[in-house]
Amino acid sequence: MATSLWNEHHHAAPLFGIRQKALCLTTLCLAAVAWAPAAQTQDYPTKPIHFIVTSPPGSLVDILGRMMAQPLGDRLGQPVVVENRAGATTQIGIEQVARAPADGYTLLLGSVEMTMLPALKKHFPYDPLRDLTPVAMYASSWTVFAVNPKFPAKTLPELVAYAKAHPGAVRYGSNGVGGALHLPVEMLRMKTGIQLTHVPYKGGGQIAVDAVSGQIEMASLGIASAVQFHDRLRLLAQTGPIRHPAIADVPTTAELSMPEVRMETWFGVMAPANTPQTVVARLTRAMEPIVQQESFKQKLFSMGCAATWKPPAAFASFIADETKKWARLIPAFGIPQED
Repeated sequence: MATSLWNEHHHAAPLFGIRQKALCLTTLCLAAVAWAPAAQTQDYPTKPIHFIVTSPPGSLVDILGRMMAQPLGDRLGQPVVVENRAGATTQIGIEQVARAPADGYTLLLGSVEMTMLPALKKHFPYDPLRDLTPVAMYASSWTVFAVNPKFPAKTLPELVAYAKAHPGAVRYGSNGVGGALHLPVEMLRMKTGIQLTHVPYKGGGQIAVDAVSGQIEMASLGIASAVQFHDRLRLLAQTGPIRHPAIADVPTTAELSMPEVRMETWFGVMAPANTPQTVVARLTRAMEPIVQQESFKQKLFSMGCAATWKPPAAFASFIADETKKWARLIPAFGIPQED
């Protein structure tokens, strides 16, 4: 019996050692696998980054993307290559980024349309917070209400009073139903109960020209157009959080006791969902000093924009609020959803 027990122990000991070594090797392999992605994110970036812009070359969104891409690449030590993926009301570009690997090598220049489209389209398969990761918002612009200089109203309250006395008589131009220039006028209409006649255009420049010539009484314009036509139109109000320095003489709607009439056209960098936080933080740290540079702010200023910095958490909260706002307001405006 004793011999039998000794033999069992004698043969079991090497077997136990083999199992122990195998277990150790397995543990080391698993640790190596877990460590590899962490090491990769710490070294990020090690190759060029693709920056997807949802508008064609020469557009405001394209210019803003290229303004960020060059200095961002310099700070990261890798090229940031702008790729224009226009079409389907930004959906093509969003889809490319949403389906890309969550490794920080495919980024999107997101804009306000992302928060509007779920309410404007019957079938818009993407959610800005579910399918993308906010990195940072860095620029914004807003809308300006202007009238022909011969128009009787000299202030926004006077315009409202005139429109109430002459329902439907005030024709206003915007960039089309559901556009960033149309929706703030709808906010004004909902706030005051006035009736206006909408004349949709394809671009802000022609809106201003027709307002100057008297073809329409009122124009809803981007800041750049408002600045360009400042001497030929009467600017009544701007819908941003502050007075843009280029038109500092024009009050905000909040100053005129209409804080609900607020429209910001924002621009910010986004990555695919589940992008590692270390990568997001690396991008954010590289972007912030760029946005703080006076030369960068001046470039934005010259295009009718403003440097508006929101890091990931604040940017995500802002997007969530914007999405909820448009989901509530667009149906209330009576704007039909597109296919």
